Amino acid sequence: MNANLLLDNVALYCLQIGLLVGLAGFVPAALRLRLPGARLAYWHVLLAACMLLPVVRPWKQDVIDIGGGALLPAAVAAAAPAPAAPPAPARIPQAEILLALLAAGVVVRLGWLAVGLWRLRRYRLHSSAAGDAFLPSAAGLKRLPDVRLSDDIASPVTFGFLHPVILLPTAFPSLDARVREAILAHEFLHVRRRDWLVTLAEELVRAAFWFHPAIWWLLGETQLAREQVVDRASVELTRNREEYVDALLAIAGVRPKLDLAPAPLFLRKRHLKHRVVSLLKEVRMSKKHSISALAAGFCILAVACWTITAAFPLAAAPQRVADGPGVSVDVGGAALMHRPSVEYPAAARAARIEGTVVVQATVDSTGNVTDASVTSGPEELRKNAIQSVFQFHFVRGGSSTRQVSIAFQLPAENSQPADQSLMIATKLPSPPMLPPPPPALAASTASPAFNAITAQMTALNAQIRDASVRQDQQAMADIMQQASDLNAQRLAVQKIRTITTLGLSDQVRSDLLASLPVHEGEAPTAANMAKLRDAVKQFDEHLLVSSVGAGAPDEVEVRIAAPGAEPPGRITVAGKLQEANLTNKVMPAYPPVARATRTQGHVVLDAVIGKEGSVQEIKLVSGHPLLAAAAMEAVKQWTYKPLLLNGQPVEVHTQIDINFALP
Repeated sequence: MNANLLLDNVALYCLQIGLLVGLAGFVPAALRLRLPGARLAYWHVLLAACMLLPVVRPWKQDVIDIGGGALLPAAVAAAAPAPAAPPAPARIPQAEILLALLAAGVVVRLGWLAVGLWRLRRYRLHSSAAGDAFLPSAAGLKRLPDVRLSDDIASPVTFGFLHPVILLPTAFPSLDARVREAILAHEFLHVRRRDWLVTLAEELVRAAFWFHPAIWWLLGETQLAREQVVDRASVELTRNREEYVDALLAIAGVRPKLDLAPAPLFLRKRHLKHRVVSLLKEVRMSKKHSISALAAGFCILAVACWTITAAFPLAAAPQRVADGPGVSVDVGGAALMHRPSVEYPAAARAARIEGTVVVQATVDSTGNVTDASVTSGPEELRKNAIQSVFQFHFVRGGSSTRQVSIAFQLPAENSQPADQSLMIATKLPSPPMLPPPPPALAASTASPAFNAITAQMTALNAQIRDASVRQDQQAMADIMQQASDLNAQRLAVQKIRTITTLGLSDQVRSDLLASLPVHEGEAPTAANMAKLRDAVKQFDEHLLVSSVGAGAPDEVEVRIAAPGAEPPGRITVAGKLQEANLTNKVMPAYPPVARATRTQGHVVLDAVIGKEGSVQEIKLVSGHPLLAAAAMEAVKQWTYKPLLLNGQPVEVHTQIDINFALP
């Protein structure tokens, strides 16, 4: 996600919070939530809803067509070589400057909190114990707080979780006994309710949204409601309302000092009027009325969240799809995990047929298209459109019906197709690839354990050739078993250097990587790779998993590719779908050595099928060495019907699963 998109999402998120707080802020008054406890619960749920807005709905994801459509004259001119110009001075993008300012504000606010915590610690160290005379009101607490007197504060303050501390001003002993009792009851109730942890969490939210007035207002209302709850509980504990009000007024008359966030003070003067009025008013609500009003408020809050996130959705990084020239796809605002490119059928293009094909697609809870039907569009374009829609993968959710419109539009008669060299110039550059290291260097970069195992396997290969010449099956079985054990040991000392994804958006990539049971740095053993492939298949059955070298011989790179993420002229097809195109399937012979040793299991191969339908490349993904050679030898003889894309044959990347089972 680039800086501009991130800044746009921050602005949209702040707008969502402002609208939600603005709408939901009137609910307590409208529903007559008078009890402070009910109001506090409502404000807490509202604050949690503000934090969870980004996960209420899937993020909107635009699809950018980077295909080879005909370029406009301006684009052609831009792609043409231009005379060299003097380099412009480097400028920091405006979005990055604004994001840096927001981050700097968060750091400053967190620093302010750290200073507050340090000052509280210093005040505690420079304070003196108040004595046991101030502890009678603490009855009912499992752990008595440490009550201390300090010259540095003007108002009582409570902080700490495991070892709570109550700091009192040095003038506290001179107050009237009933006033002291009221203040201590208030502070002891804060300790019993563990309000300091909640206050600390609220201050962290304030630090993250230091620039948002709606968050400041909401936190202020939350703090006021909490103090009113504790005020009422203190009056019930002391059974003396007048003395408690006198305590508030007595502290209000003291000269204020700097606020000690994140510790809640006994009194903030801006709350004094509301707290006194709340104490003097006899506010009563039945339990039934309170619960029904809260339930109605939460329902209104849920509807507001759903509506606001629909009106102002956050945006994920756009998906880049290379649709054919003249093709545009509209999924009606639905969120896609990925989709393949859609090509213009060559026969329809030659016959000058154009139009829009509307497809009704039935999507299951995993996002796969289980059924599709064409509701309108030219007959010559329908087959290509519906075949493409079947490979769409929508964001996971409940089963639903989606409408997909695919427009096929021919260029004007007098327009000339752009030169391919100019089209290539407009595409994003590929990252440079480093050449593989020379063998001597590669061997030196591997671990000693890996090199030792590799040397042993090289020696075993020579023994296998000798046993094959002698046709000694028992010796071959023993050697192959040793080779299998060594291969497992070699995989155990290797590590997965990176797990990369191709053709997935940032959000889908994050969700996929979070669901994987195997991570970077772990060994690519057969068990780990099997777990990884199963997890990827459960996440999206269209994705293919492969592993390639990552520079050092003892490191591998795991690649998870979506359809449409292959090099030009090659597409990925799921194994089950490609199996339907087989024209000649040679069943592998069960190796006698494997049969003699009762070896069985699955062999998974990564294959590239050429344009004419023959198997061009085979790579072993997983499987027992005794079975892999037979499987690869048989698959080499398989042939498929050529797969046509836009009327032209293309290479196919797929995976083949062969099961060896003994009777």
